[in-house]
Amino acid sequence: MNGITRKRFYIFLVKRDGENCKHCDKSPPKVNLVIDHIDNNNGNNSSGNLQLLCRRCNYLKNPRRPVDLSEREEEDETELQKSRRIRPLIKKFILHEINENGVVSEKDLQNGGAELHSCSQQTVQRVIDSICSPYGILERVKSSGGYFIRYKDAFYDI
Repeated sequence: MNGITRKRFYIFLVKRDGENCKHCDKSPPKVNLVIDHIDNNNGNNSSGNLQLLCRRCNYLKNPRRPVDLSEREEEDETELQKSRRIRPLIKKFILHEINENGVVSEKDLQNGGAELHSCSQQTVQRVIDSICSPYGILERVKSSGGYFIRYKDAFYDI
């Protein structure tokens, strides 16, 4: 839930239930209130599934394991989170290919990056577009065989 949505739900819950913890009945400024999903499904934002809890009560209801014991569940990762996580890896792949070959087909970079990082070609294309921008270090060159990517002869210097 993003910040704007969280604010809207918070205001709704305050109007509906009052600005106090549903479990211990404490209220600000003594405690900070957070929005809790009653069924622990963060994707279920129906009004009947939401309540305000203080941080302590929320922790007691939903204890967390130490970070080193927690397991990453890829299926819970949003597309945006995955994109942010793999963008640096895609960029590293692209730069490696350019360093090794000098000039590489844009299509080969799209397909190879998508296959290597289990993402869409569009995600790889966004990284290519970024590093081929006027401020990037690579450029796109049109040839009879399509578009190719290579280092710029000179690039933007701050």
